[in-house]
Amino acid sequence: MSAVVRRRRSSIVAGTSITRAACARLTAGRRTAVVVDDRFAPLAEGLGHPADVVPIDPGSMDAAAVEALADRLRAARTRVIVALGGGTVLDAVTVAAIGVASPASLSWALERARSVPVVTLPAPVAAAPEVIAVPTTVGTSAEANAVAVVRTPHGYRLFVGDAVRPRHAVLDAVHYATLDATDVRSGCLEALLRLAGASTAPRAHPRAHAHAVALAQALLALGDGDLDHAARLRIARCSAATQRSAALRGRAPFSPRHWYLANEVSFVARTTKMRATASVVSRVWQRIEDGDSRWGSFPPLEAFWREAVRDARLPHAPAAGIDALVARWGLPLAPRPDAEARAAMAARAERWWGGRGPALAGLTSADIRGVLAQARWDSDARTGAPDPPPREHPRPRRGGDNT
Repeated sequence: MSAVVRRRRSSIVAGTSITRAACARLTAGRRTAVVVDDRFAPLAEGLGHPADVVPIDPGSMDAAAVEALADRLRAARTRVIVALGGGTVLDAVTVAAIGVASPASLSWALERARSVPVVTLPAPVAAAPEVIAVPTTVGTSAEANAVAVVRTPHGYRLFVGDAVRPRHAVLDAVHYATLDATDVRSGCLEALLRLAGASTAPRAHPRAHAHAVALAQALLALGDGDLDHAARLRIARCSAATQRSAALRGRAPFSPRHWYLANEVSFVARTTKMRATASVVSRVWQRIEDGDSRWGSFPPLEAFWREAVRDARLPHAPAAGIDALVARWGLPLAPRPDAEARAAMAARAERWWGGRGPALAGLTSADIRGVLAQARWDSDARTGAPDPPPREHPRPRRGGDNT
């Protein structure tokens, strides 16, 4: 029987051109695999001595692919895994790592995900390989989070527990240098909304509000700036800090309710989570401002937003303020869905999260359709059409998926 271990929070190192040295130190003497977004396979060279390099396509990383990845890593008797890529890659690796140590645990979790949207994982076991997360995008916090998202035939599923928290994280400015500015600001918004969404819950640790406001002010200032190398690295550090500081401490579970609606918009529309979020968040906040407590509590959201935007030249009303920020940063929206697609999004949100569900308790598909009808959509794009390719730079783009 494998021993259960209590995991500490992820250890993080940050700097410029530090990945090779950091990974060499953290993998020394152990059988290593480097799982890398296949678009950036050359970046995997020299990250383990020796290392089995496993390129993967983030777009194909569903539950079946995660299980196959676990089988490959287990067959290679992998003891440490370097995960190099965006949030989808990092999440896939942390879930696959469960199956390296315990195939039965992974099979149980994936089977459970067929019928529930959130799978609470057992404590990690000592035999599980360590994961070193090397993110190539900013904002997801997958490098420090105890939550992983995996696509299944039934929708995106959350896997929650210390078993999916990476043991180490390497934040390297080199990996963010050629990200498009829009992608950096989208990641900045993702980190900001993690704080704001949690602030829609009435209960919080005494220090949570102060930490959340301080991080939000920093993210807003950085997103408004010129996004030089130092700023990009600081955004990455602030995003990780949302998980490592007191900012989220004491918050009610499932309080960022916009996220769960965006989850279903993203799945139905085949668009990124952040495009979906940019489209729906202000309408969710408007419901909160209007006093519908099923979507969240207005006083803590209003207090957070008013302090966060004090120097940001944004409206103090949360819904108007977040709309103005999305416009100012030029962030892309989800394609406008037709009535049938909106009905499907609403039905899925009610089925998996509403009614007596864990996140949108008391909300019906009719409530959700009302929000979707007023959401901010990209009128020039069709629902179901794939997102346009990322804007390329003269140098190879070293980002990854921004989920």
